[in-house]
Amino acid sequence: IAHIAKKVTNMLWVGVPGSGKGITISNAIDAIKRLHPGIHIFYIDPKGDEKETGYFKGRVDTFKRAKILEMSPVEAVLWVKECFTEFQNISGSKLIILDEGTAVCSKFKNTKGEIGWLKDKIISYCSCGDSSGWHFWIVVQNPHTDDLGISGGLRSQLTSVALVHPDNVPAYNAMIATQLIPSDRKITSTQVMEIAAQSPVGRAVYYGGINEWIPMPLLKNFSGYDRDTKNFIDSAPSNKQTSQAGTKESSTLTTQAQQMLALLEKTKANSIDEFIQTELKLDGVPPDLIRLGIERLLQNSHLKYKFDACNTNQN
Repeated sequence: IAHIAKKVTNMLWVGVPGSGKGITISNAIDAIKRLHPGIHIFYIDPKGDEKETGYFKGRVDTFKRAKILEMSPVEAVLWVKECFTEFQNISGSKLIILDEGTAVCSKFKNTKGEIGWLKDKIISYCSCGDSSGWHFWIVVQNPHTDDLGISGGLRSQLTSVALVHPDNVPAYNAMIATQLIPSDRKITSTQVMEIAAQSPVGRAVYYGGINEWIPMPLLKNFSGYDRDTKNFIDSAPSNKQTSQAGTKESSTLTTQAQQMLALLEKTKANSIDEFIQTELKLDGVPPDLIRLGIERLLQNSHLKYKFDACNTNQN
């Protein structure tokens, strides 16, 4: 996250539903806004899932939402074009994020003569926008992006991020069948699963910025909804949730955040970096890629002062 936020570039995000795209992207844009407060972040959400609102609230400057699966192709194309026009009229440094790129592409392909417009727009943003302070991110479920005009040389102009969950090995096999991942990083599915097993959230991430596979770090879930457990983790439980508490109590009480806080409380490490290397067993992973998530987790915890005190003593 720290590496992504340091210098904003064009990016291609790939992962099936539930792989962690939303959490990762929301943490990335949160870090970008803190490092580059002047950048205007323009998010196009064609899925319209209200459970994901927390990902964007307070982090994006312009948020456009619609449920394009419920729209006709003509309606969807018109809406997307209006979004792009609004983005182009914004002055200064800016980042546009097009989510659900695969679904958007399908709507354009089903509208006569329109897919060319979308391809041209993506190509122009990727090829020319960066020099003007314009940046483009596209988020897709499918690594086959030729229909979007992202192939060959153009793909090399986007930094790729691929997220893999152990339940989606076929998705990984589809990834390595494309040029999304360089040949020297097309490791076996078994190796990817071994990397995911080292992650506190059970996922592996390929990040093109360093051309490495790493275990996904623990990141703050701004949405308040845990897709793994299908539970809301930050809001008060409804009557229905309360009635189910007896059977789900253990899973509800052992959220990722609580598990991490428990480890932080028990650790004898003298710093967050030492904790990452010794307790999480993430040897070789740059600490700044996961330190940010832990620091956020500690902000409202009494454990924050445990590490503050350690840092003071060291200084």
